[in-house]
Amino acid sequence: MNTRNVFLISVVIFTGLLFIVPRAFIPAELGNTILTIVAFLFGIIAGFYIVVTTTDYNSVKDVLASEAAGWISMYQNVAIYDKKAADQLALLIDSFIIHAFDFEIIDYAKSTNDKFKSVETFMMELPYNKYFDTLHGVIRENMGSIVTSRQQLTVLGTKCLSAFQWIILWALAISFIFSLYGLRTGELFFDLVTVVISSSAVLILMLIRDLDLYVWNEKTFCFDIFENIFKSIGQLPYYPAEAVKAGRVYPEEKEYRIGRYVDFPKSAERKIEIVKRD
Repeated sequence: MNTRNVFLISVVIFTGLLFIVPRAFIPAELGNTILTIVAFLFGIIAGFYIVVTTTDYNSVKDVLASEAAGWISMYQNVAIYDKKAADQLALLIDSFIIHAFDFEIIDYAKSTNDKFKSVETFMMELPYNKYFDTLHGVIRENMGSIVTSRQQLTVLGTKCLSAFQWIILWALAISFIFSLYGLRTGELFFDLVTVVISSSAVLILMLIRDLDLYVWNEKTFCFDIFENIFKSIGQLPYYPAEAVKAGRVYPEEKEYRIGRYVDFPKSAERKIEIVKRD
């Protein structure tokens, strides 16, 4: 479920709680003290977690961009070096990227090792042409940059926040919301503020989760990057059917490929269809 839907649902839930939770069930003096302390701690810890997760998130974006540039550059150089080999390489890269869409970015490097080994083996067996000695060295550098990027993604392919840290964060958020509802006076303005702030606290938690899993703004730094590789190697853009159905991505091309599971979860095999739009 995307962040916007979670926020809207939380608004509905917190609005409903206004009619269920009794007013002023916490003494004002005690409640204000608790609210101040909890709000301070929640703000400090949530802010720190956002900084930490954003740092890794930005690193992943940069590494993915470098890897994509490496794939495109390597294919273009091989096309000059050996056109027949470039056609074979295009099919291997295409298969690799399609397979990569079966996983989230956080698992991408670890889960695509087998497919990557096929490309790596093909490049190692690329015949040496003495007339393109310099270009051959450039191709090896391209492959080296891709390997480096994948190693960096492997290191970054872990969640920043542990289960214990999430428990602390959720406990503070719940205590914060609980204190707000406990101090309600029944005034409309106070009730509106309570709903907005409570929903915003949930939104902050969802933002941290999306950053920690590298799925925030994924259309730009995940789908678009891979689609550029497809176009560069002369293949149609590809999208997993479930990603399109869930609204994670909206194909804009007039012609593209879509992959549907044949017998999931028993098999990860996909049937790829070409979609044409007027």
